[in-house]
Amino acid sequence: MKKNLKIFLLLCVSVLVSNCAFFSKKDFKNDYTTINESNILSFNGKYTFFPVKKFDSKNKNADFDLSGNYINSYNNITNESLKFEDRDSILKGTTIYHIELNLVDNTALNIELFKNNYSIKKQQIKGILKKDGMFYLDNKFLKCTGIPYLFGGCNNNKRRIAISKNNNLIVNEAVDNTGALLFLLWGGLSYNSAYEFKRLQ
Repeated sequence: MKKNLKIFLLLCVSVLVSNCAFFSKKDFKNDYTTINESNILSFNGKYTFFPVKKFDSKNKNADFDLSGNYINSYNNITNESLKFEDRDSILKGTTIYHIELNLVDNTALNIELFKNNYSIKKQQIKGILKKDGMFYLDNKFLKCTGIPYLFGGCNNNKRRIAISKNNNLIVNEAVDNTGALLFLLWGGLSYNSAYEFKRLQ
């Protein structure tokens, strides 16, 4: 009985470790500036709603198609799904969204969403500046169903932000969704994405 319990505990630990989404900066490692305590307020500012660039080492010269893009700065940072029914007017420029970031005591990030310069939503996310010069947001998501690696799987994602060399905002998201049946892994969604949002002010 004790042996079975130890095996089960070991399995749980291995699941928690192996089902973690891992960050990668290979697509933008030459494009961001290392931020430290002395210039951490560089994150503060106003940024575009839609990205101006997607970092993709496999398609470096590919044009970024805004019309087919559903990524936006507010969702990308907060991991909060918002539906925008006025997407056509956004693309035509008659409705304009933007975000504003403001760091508080170097440990929390205030993010505010504006529509035609009127504030419509805001929240605060805890975080920490790490040695690699990026600010890691403490809004990680982990949800497991069933018994992972036996009859189930886990969904995990997390985000960090950086400042690009042209003073724009980079948002890097790591996602890992995997599952298994009796230790036989099935296809899951695991990726790193990095988008650049233009600084407006």
